[in-house]
Amino acid sequence: MSEAKAKLKSGGKRFSKFSIVGLSNAAIDIGVLNLFLWLEPTREVTLLVIYNGVALVLANLNSYAWNTLWTFRGRAEHDVRQIVLFGLQVLVNIVISSGLFWALIHPIIVYTEVPTYLAGNVAKIISVTVASTISFFIMRYVVFSRKRWFNDRL
Repeated sequence: MSEAKAKLKSGGKRFSKFSIVGLSNAAIDIGVLNLFLWLEPTREVTLLVIYNGVALVLANLNSYAWNTLWTFRGRAEHDVRQIVLFGLQVLVNIVISSGLFWALIHPIIVYTEVPTYLAGNVAKIISVTVASTISFFIMRYVVFSRKRWFNDRL
């Protein structure tokens, strides 16, 4: 097998693992959001964004555990550099996901009578999909890259 085919196969395998981890993250993320919506129903957009943020933090903790132990195991060094880079990736993920969640849910909640659980779940699925795709590339090419983008300064 050529080197290019081997890299493609390895990348596909890694993306498959990342996708499985992503599904577990989504289950936590969506599950926590729905738990909040069930325990404390609200149409207050700010509170919905807070619910979303808590769900994202818990999903990202799950992501760190599984991506370092399984998806990127051969590249995980558990050093300060990777932990800081992963933390920055989490911040990017949360900003993108929360911003998109707010942009999607705000007009629906404010201007319609669509049930909150429906609007929240649709906004969550879209925002998680977009943010997770971006996170994969950040983790693959920055956090768990064999190349040292920052020359080990972190």
